[in-house]
Amino acid sequence: MINIFYAVTTFFYAVGSWFSFRYYKTLEPFNEKKAFQWLLIGFMAQAVTLACQWRSTGFAPLDRIDGILMILSFSLAGTLIFGRAKATVPVLISLFLPFIFFLSLVGFVTDIKSVPFMDANLMTSGMIAHILLTFFGFSNFTVGFGVGVAFWIQEGQLKQHQMTSWSHRLPALEILDGLTVFHVGFGFLFWAAGLVLGTVQAYQVWNSLPLLDPKIFGSLLVLIIYALFFVLRWALGMRGKKTMTLVMVGYFLALFTFLGVRLFLTTQHTF
Repeated sequence: MINIFYAVTTFFYAVGSWFSFRYYKTLEPFNEKKAFQWLLIGFMAQAVTLACQWRSTGFAPLDRIDGILMILSFSLAGTLIFGRAKATVPVLISLFLPFIFFLSLVGFVTDIKSVPFMDANLMTSGMIAHILLTFFGFSNFTVGFGVGVAFWIQEGQLKQHQMTSWSHRLPALEILDGLTVFHVGFGFLFWAAGLVLGTVQAYQVWNSLPLLDPKIFGSLLVLIIYALFFVLRWALGMRGKKTMTLVMVGYFLALFTFLGVRLFLTTQHTF
């Protein structure tokens, strides 16, 4: 039954992705609105899917790769919907919805019995909260990065007086700047809260906090970079590409910390 729910969710995201590609090709608002509607439907269906799996197993679906991908696509979809309440940036849907569909599709086709990710015995409420908060933090950083890139492109084209039909569809730089701050700010809060809970879990599992562990050190460095972003904006009044550069650097470090450390470095954080 859960596999059927997964299939339905993935189908909804697929339909939304089709409208996203249509929007990217035609730049017609109708296609973007349809893409958002299917994103919303897919998000609600995915919430039901994850709740059913949680109920059937007794813990959050975070012990297998397919569950991890589903949670990641769910958090990214929720972040897009949340951000749209702040400001409508149609190109974000066209860029991110196909990626959400891809994550959901890979999660659906992955064999749940053959790809272990985490010992189910570690699935305490604190660990679940730590992982979910980190996921939503990373998702907000991802969308903030996407908006920051749009800001970078639009500002450059305005200075060179070379606006394209694509950039004409973007909102004003002030809106892009505000939306970047919005997502980076929430990403910072989620990431910091997840790090605090992770510290508690580290003491429970390892009886210590190995600060020099690449994953832990990288997570702290991500917070420092984004904190510097806010200091430069609010304390020194800096705007534009200089601060957006920090957003991009912080995101790539978060991406490496989130995914790359386990693949390329040695870490105690094996789950």
